[in-house]
Amino acid sequence: MGMYKYFSLVFVSMVAFCMFVSCDKAKKHIDVAEGFVKEKKLDEALVEYTKVIEADPNLAEAYYGRGKVYFELERLEDAAADFRKAIDVKSNYIDAHKKLAETFMKIGAPDDEFQKRFKAIQNDPDNAMGYVDLGVFYHKLEKDIDAIEQYKQALELDPNNSFILYNLGVGYLDMGLYEDAETIFKQAIEINPTHDNAHYNLAVALHKRGKIDECIKELNKTLEVNPKYSNSYVIFGLIKLREKKFDEAIAQYNKAMEIDPDNLEARYQRAIVFALQERYDDALAENMKILEKNPKHASAAYNIGVIYHRTDRLDKAMEWYDKVAKKIDPLYEDAYYTRGQLYSMKGDHSKAYSDYLTYAMITKWRTGKDPAVVYNPDEIKEMFLHSVPALKDQAKDQELELKTN
Repeated sequence: MGMYKYFSLVFVSMVAFCMFVSCDKAKKHIDVAEGFVKEKKLDEALVEYTKVIEADPNLAEAYYGRGKVYFELERLEDAAADFRKAIDVKSNYIDAHKKLAETFMKIGAPDDEFQKRFKAIQNDPDNAMGYVDLGVFYHKLEKDIDAIEQYKQALELDPNNSFILYNLGVGYLDMGLYEDAETIFKQAIEINPTHDNAHYNLAVALHKRGKIDECIKELNKTLEVNPKYSNSYVIFGLIKLREKKFDEAIAQYNKAMEIDPDNLEARYQRAIVFALQERYDDALAENMKILEKNPKHASAAYNIGVIYHRTDRLDKAMEWYDKVAKKIDPLYEDAYYTRGQLYSMKGDHSKAYSDYLTYAMITKWRTGKDPAVVYNPDEIKEMFLHSVPALKDQAKDQELELKTN
């Protein structure tokens, strides 16, 4: 009996030793992989992460790390698969949930993704992250009201989760409910003071509310947490733009692009300043560069139309409004509104009427509110019934605004 016990103890010790060695070996591979990532040696990093996964297929961190590398390499389907695997292994892996959502925001959700999320909620109705996943996909379709409802349900299950609060804040921000967004982001930061995205988006909400001093404080806090948060300088630029200090605004956008040369928002805002300075060729060139990087950037395409519109190149303006509405984003309401102005100027009241109504319907669908337009739908209908030419004149006098995101 004593000999049996002795061998049992040795066996258990050997198992523990092997587990320790395996764990230590996996950690070394992950460390090596992370080193390759920092050196931008992404192919070598993939090899190291794959070695870890082959050695231990239940290590969520390895799938997450490899998913991030795939994401950087624009292998988005592979990235989504790895982030999903990381979540399968560790259901409360917040960073993996974030990156999966970010990945699908770039590639679009597969057709069955909603069904998967509905079933996930049905199978586990007490899992807050299931509602967050569904909310993110509603958000992607710009169904902000539905997204907010899902985030609220998630928050009832997990009221102290800063990630859920952050998503709810973004929903309010996109709805233009800046006071609500401010409140929610402050709650998220109270729970997690190092959440750089929450600090940044709080700054955005404060900027929208005209609380400039508080906004600047939050931008500085964002940079304290993450000195490489390039979009902070975009907001600094918007503050300078608000003061009509155009050159200082451009300097801030340039600083953002020094940190991140692919910061399209900085380039986009710089294009707006060029347009305001009536440097229209520069503004067009900047927006074209944005579309080279992201052909689906509807606001850049829309602003190209606005620039042509402002400079009385109306056929070109119509071409770009058509491109936005028909090809890039059929739910981009401003394209219908400004195209309606052009149709009205051309005397095509029927198409103008149709575009104004489309604008109104999309705005109400997205926000749940009637749009604050020059005329409400009933007034527009009344004007067309009586063939009032004033619409043409007033539309022509309407100041064209660049879309500022």
